[in-house]
Amino acid sequence: MQNEHDIDGRSLYKLTSLSWLETEKLKKLAAALVVRKVKKHDVIFYEKEVANRMYLLLSGVAKLTFLGKDEERVLVALVAAGEVFGVSSLLAEMQRPFRCDAFTDCRVGMIDPELFVDIVLGVPFADFSRVMECTAGRWWRMVLRYTSFLGLGLRERLAAALLELGSKFGIRDARGTILSLPLTHGDLAELVGASRQRITEHLNEFERHGAILREGRRLIVLPRELSEYVRLDFGGRPEDCISPARASGRSPSIARSSRRQPASAGR
Repeated sequence: MQNEHDIDGRSLYKLTSLSWLETEKLKKLAAALVVRKVKKHDVIFYEKEVANRMYLLLSGVAKLTFLGKDEERVLVALVAAGEVFGVSSLLAEMQRPFRCDAFTDCRVGMIDPELFVDIVLGVPFADFSRVMECTAGRWWRMVLRYTSFLGLGLRERLAAALLELGSKFGIRDARGTILSLPLTHGDLAELVGASRQRITEHLNEFERHGAILREGRRLIVLPRELSEYVRLDFGGRPEDCISPARASGRSPSIARSSRRQPASAGR
């Protein structure tokens, strides 16, 4: 990337995404941007990087991709001139979920997210980030999870769905994470787009390999073992596959059932 800075408020006003801003804010934003030229095919940022910058595409086309199941790049979106991207930096402690490359020669403006929020909204970044986390943050993670489903086989999709169910509706148990939802094989088939018969086959496989346990009609997910089936980033370690609100307690029925011996997988 080559550094340059020939951007001003009038140039930003021409961009549809920013034309609603007041003139003074446009001037401040233009002064705060670090503008760089990026050659075609060069990387703007890598996935897994700490998300500590926001980006404004001033000219050209960029593309967002992730590494698919077969180690091939899967296109998520094309970024057009005038678009703000790298918005994962507006959420607390986020890593880049995608890689961004210049699809053509580009001019890119970069800015600290704290400074962007201060100039555009005039509110403390910590407060803004907390609001984003409890509103858009959950939807953002949902989009990431289902984007990651692209190119996955049924077994991997089912494993990913069970991990997500555990993260949102799980109750921690000594054996793993108990799914509190009364799910049937038909429910799981509808969730991942498959037949009930194939869901049953894969659940039996997961049980044989110790990735899930069954307790009557209740499923117990073992996140670490189940995550071996699918290499997705769920925003935490496999052992964190638990809803924080449920981590500190159990219902009486769960507490009683956890004292019974689990059925042995594979018997």
